[in-house]
Amino acid sequence: MKKINARKFALVLVEAVEGKTEKEMEKIIGEFISYLSEQRLLAHWREIVRSLDSVWKEKYGAANVTITSAHSLSEKSRKALEKAAAGAEVIELVDPELIGGAIVRIDDRIFDSSISGALNSLKQTLVK
Repeated sequence: MKKINARKFALVLVEAVEGKTEKEMEKIIGEFISYLSEQRLLAHWREIVRSLDSVWKEKYGAANVTITSAHSLSEKSRKALEKAAAGAEVIELVDPELIGGAIVRIDDRIFDSSISGALNSLKQTLVK
């Protein structure tokens, strides 16, 4: 089996799809998979996909953003978040137990500005 540099393949794929429409991306990814197949490199697909996250994060600053809030985001807020996290996969979750505010997870960092989180923090402070 050939030794490959999965990171280089991931970088090429990220650069190839940059600024493309969804339909164009589907075509590029299809061609990329065909190339891997022709070169007998499909066995390395998982390794390449794992490298995509780190390449994406380096290029755009974040690969995955999850926002959990007590209520659905407004369209304006959703668009502002997608603009601020350009290039990242943005996932929105609703958890009524947060009462208000939100918890934002950017890759492996968590920012809790929920009322529930503030109450838990206050409780921990008072118990000490």
